[in-house]
Amino acid sequence: MLKQIQEFLKNRKGACLSDIATHVGADPQAVSGMLEILAAKHRIRKIDNAMPKCGGCTHCVPQSLIVWEWCGDRP
Repeated sequence: MLKQIQEFLKNRKGACLSDIATHVGADPQAVSGMLEILAAKHRIRKIDNAMPKCGGCTHCVPQSLIVWEWCGDRP
């Protein structure tokens, strides 16, 4: 799954948690853990306030709106 996430973000340059989870067919909570691993390796980074604020309907999980950006294959 980690490799799928990396390839998806490389190709898209960035995506929100819900898009990544949908792409790999996994639970967003499981994907979130994988994203943290990639962030610790400095391959991706979280972009704060990248998504526009919603109307406050509370139907979306706030973590699903966090955007992750590909940073590269740095060691």
